[in-house]
Amino acid sequence: MSKQAVATKAQSPATKDLEVFVGEWREEGQAFDSPFGPAAKVTSGQTWNWLPGRHFLIHRLQGRLGEQHIACIEIIGADAPSQSYSVHSFYNDGKKNVWQLREGDGAWTLSGDWKIEDKALKVRCTIGFNDTRNTMTAKWEYSNDGSNWQVFWDTKLMRAVT
Repeated sequence: MSKQAVATKAQSPATKDLEVFVGEWREEGQAFDSPFGPAAKVTSGQTWNWLPGRHFLIHRLQGRLGEQHIACIEIIGADAPSQSYSVHSFYNDGKKNVWQLREGDGAWTLSGDWKIEDKALKVRCTIGFNDTRNTMTAKWEYSNDGSNWQVFWDTKLMRAVT
């Protein structure tokens, strides 16, 4: 079998839409007072890279939330039954979560539940890209009931020039 046939066989067509995230990004924004913590400035460096074979996208975040160090690693892959992507997140404070990521109407939506003490809040992040795909916006919201949403993070990411 030729090298080209092997490479084509290894790639996952279900993950090609994730290519928009690939690269290195610099994030700046604001966290607002919420059940997740007090208001603070948000800064981070983030990378999205393919695991060899292009079936999974690896996202890494290192940054600051005010004076606090924040970090996470995420593994993103296609979830064919739900026609979305599953996002498995692992945080530097020992927490972990599983999110669903979907594309639609020109935006991406990351959604799931987040436990704080004994209560689960609904969380969603709406991600948009500018026309050149060099700027990404991320608006994080939470809800107690899935109907009334409150913004708790609002950030902008700029693609790093390499």
